[in-house]
Amino acid sequence: MRPSTSARASLSRRLVAWAGPLLLTAALLVTQVPTAATAAAALTVTDLGVAGKGGDVVARSRKVFVAAGDRIVVASTDGKVIDTITGLSGAVALASPESGGKVYAALRDSHEVIEIDIATLAITRRVDLTAYPCPSSLAQEYDRLWIGFGCGEEGQGGVLGLVTWPAPPTPAVRVGPATTQAPLVAVAGNTLVAGEPGVSPATVKVYDISTTPATSRGEIRGEANELPALRDLALAEHGSAALSALDDTRRFDAWDTTALTQGRAYDSSGFGEHGLPTAVAASPDAPYVVGGWNSPAGDAAELVVYDATTSEVIYTAAHQGKTVVAGSIEFYGTLTFAVLKEPGTGRMHLWRLPPSPYHSSTLSLTAPSKVTALKQSTFSGRLTLSSGPPPGVQTLELHSWLPDGTPRPFQEITTAADGTYRFTDAPPSIGAFKYQVYWPGNSWFRGSGSSVTVTVALYEPTLTVTGPAAGDVGERLDFSGTFGADGITFPRTIVTVSRKVVGLDGSVTSKSLVKLTPAADGSFGFSDTPTMAGEHTYTVILFGNSTIESASTTHAVAVLQPPA
Repeated sequence: MRPSTSARASLSRRLVAWAGPLLLTAALLVTQVPTAATAAAALTVTDLGVAGKGGDVVARSRKVFVAAGDRIVVASTDGKVIDTITGLSGAVALASPESGGKVYAALRDSHEVIEIDIATLAITRRVDLTAYPCPSSLAQEYDRLWIGFGCGEEGQGGVLGLVTWPAPPTPAVRVGPATTQAPLVAVAGNTLVAGEPGVSPATVKVYDISTTPATSRGEIRGEANELPALRDLALAEHGSAALSALDDTRRFDAWDTTALTQGRAYDSSGFGEHGLPTAVAASPDAPYVVGGWNSPAGDAAELVVYDATTSEVIYTAAHQGKTVVAGSIEFYGTLTFAVLKEPGTGRMHLWRLPPSPYHSSTLSLTAPSKVTALKQSTFSGRLTLSSGPPPGVQTLELHSWLPDGTPRPFQEITTAADGTYRFTDAPPSIGAFKYQVYWPGNSWFRGSGSSVTVTVALYEPTLTVTGPAAGDVGERLDFSGTFGADGITFPRTIVTVSRKVVGLDGSVTSKSLVKLTPAADGSFGFSDTPTMAGEHTYTVILFGNSTIESASTTHAVAVLQPPA
């Protein structure tokens, strides 16, 4: 069975970094509902090379353990089979403590529970359960392993607690009344739930295990709620909600484990009204409920991910030609696993969903209508989440590239609380510049990105010249000019100055005066001493380059002959 909610939450925090990309298996048919974007990595289905009983899953220390009757198959988290533990008799259920290090397996046929060292895969202990025959389901919380046992004989089954630490595993007191079948068990926090499968109407018994012996809180009774037979049982929200998969209900139900009343329902799958709910589990910290459905013909399976709070379907994945095994949904960090079986042969396959989270986000990026070299231009956008409140202040990654593909220095920008953001940039040249913003996401929402390519035009200078409007022959005239009004540091440019004089007698003379290099801020200066009276027009030309457009301007001075 699955580890406890608190155990999985702890693992999620420690192991989230180990989620890696996978390749798509050709036989897999994937569907995504409109509220979620395409997942970052594809699903995989791995043939485990074994057929038979079992199908329960535990994931620890980058290993996935699958109970498979006469063996336990060990795979890596990317789905590759890496080892097997053989020579077993009826391995049907698995569990592991929060601290890891050990995996416990229920061996139904040999009436025992074995302890396995995760690192070496060696069997380190065997616990004889002959007095509690046919152990068939397991759940673990802290140092207590809970076992559902029973071989199908009336009054022979029940629930047993086994203390695993610090002493060698020793049986604790039995919980609840005797049963015929081995009950399904789930544990989280101080809550234990147990239900006998295949019995209609179903009854789920709820216990407080903070006391010894455990204290009954009551029952979720099938007679009152018209519940058909139980197929799978899980706990969510740290034990405050029990999740049930029941025959012929076409939904999964959440039950308040204190009030013993029905809460939310997670409705039918892509098989419509005829889908058979088979497996159910809550992810760490219960942001998601994952339900496994099988088609009525037993030839197709579907995993549906629901928002645990709203019951919204946020992701679906389907597979043809196989069925999902009851109780086989397991979480490891951001990964979700389940086991599929082939009809008829019983051959097992490990199914892995893309890394969660399944909620999506959208990040927009809008460029200004015109971008010019060297000048600051403002880009804007917004981070939007697929559900819930505004995202709050978030850090975005900003990447950009020069026209030749050379990456520019990476930057970080932050959004406002409503998700909007702005940034400015002054492209150093003309050409096609690419900008890309990316939000890496968090434990609830997938990341998203957006990019835009802008064609950067030449910088358009505003050339101005300031000087006297009048002067005398022989008087020095000083002029200053600039073409940079934006606080920009300009590359090297050239300015030329020429003079045209229309004398008092109508004569016209022209002369090139100076070629100069403006300062980096675009400023420059020049001077002239007139030798004749008349209208002096100074023409200033800025020669453009690969970044700046050319420009020109004039300045006129009336020059008079001073009195004798």
